[in-house]
Amino acid sequence: MAYLDKLNILFVIPQLEKGGSETLVYDVASRLDRKLFSVYLVYFDFFGNEKFRAAFQEQGIKLYHISRNSAADFSTMKIMARIIRENNIHIVNAHHFVSMFYSYYACKIANRRKLVYTEHSSWEVDQVPFKWELIGRLLLNQLDSIMGISEEVTKSLCKKYHLQVENTLTINNGVDLEHKGIAREIRDIRNEFALTDDVRVIATVANFRKVKNHLFLLNGFKVLLKELENVKLLLIGQGTDGDPDNSECDVRSYIEENGLCDKVICTGYRNDVKELLSIADVFCLTSYREGLPISMLEAMSMGLPVVGTNVPGIRDVTMHEKNGYLIEMHDCVALKRTLFTLLTNEQLRRRYGQAAKKVVEDYYSLDQCVGRYQDLFLRLMQKS
Repeated sequence: MAYLDKLNILFVIPQLEKGGSETLVYDVASRLDRKLFSVYLVYFDFFGNEKFRAAFQEQGIKLYHISRNSAADFSTMKIMARIIRENNIHIVNAHHFVSMFYSYYACKIANRRKLVYTEHSSWEVDQVPFKWELIGRLLLNQLDSIMGISEEVTKSLCKKYHLQVENTLTINNGVDLEHKGIAREIRDIRNEFALTDDVRVIATVANFRKVKNHLFLLNGFKVLLKELENVKLLLIGQGTDGDPDNSECDVRSYIEENGLCDKVICTGYRNDVKELLSIADVFCLTSYREGLPISMLEAMSMGLPVVGTNVPGIRDVTMHEKNGYLIEMHDCVALKRTLFTLLTNEQLRRRYGQAAKKVVEDYYSLDQCVGRYQDLFLRLMQKS
């Protein structure tokens, strides 16, 4: 490091949409020590989230958009190689398999640079087709570091690609514990949505994608309303044009067809998620699958009890009947019963919420996460 003023780090993500993995990249990239690092970002697909793109730029992160025309677009690889060369990138941190694949040529063949691969979902690893599994086994053995965002994901990587455990590591997702961004009074936030003091709020933070399974949550919420009237559901997120998994039309149709327009609040994209969560009583995430859900960790960090489907990622952080509840997929009766129990028992909500907050403080702080990324990048260059 003595010969370098700063390390130039290039993050690579498949798309610039504010999902969990993109949020992690933003959090890490924006918080790297600028005395030690200069930061760049490459993304392939862009769905029009100008606010999220602007957030990167406001942090002094230089962005590059590279279009892809096929599953293995060599022209994309060559453009990446040029970006690495022109910016004297020292380390590339590729998030998800597709980013790693495109980064490999640019780092290891066209340039002799360090390549770090971060994977976010055990489900994505398990679903890799056999052809790409074989390619992955060849490439991953040449990388400088391979990590999962949870122990579950790291184990999936080792199993899928026949990796030795000592050649991988886990850096848990992390969330900000300081909550400096909360400036508005709770009363002001509730007024924005015309919520009186007696109304309980169930919140979820998830873009409208089929994998997030909003319809299950809505179905359970509809049943809940038969027993509990003074409750509303806050859906924070949006669908994305061009996304084949976009479920926003289905969600809005369900709300209208079932007479829930007065009970369900769709906020769209928000950059004040923590403020909105401050008015919630319960956080609920009913995804079909998750990596390690940042939205749930953020809710837990604010002392909210959590309810989620019993799937990898969610069950990694939700301890059943200790900081929340795990629900089997599509069991609307159990979902309704669980939400009713929490919403009508303030003491239980408080106890589970405090337990949830402690889990995040102990294992999932953003400071710990960023610190481990920084240490990894510095350690890799010291080996050069």
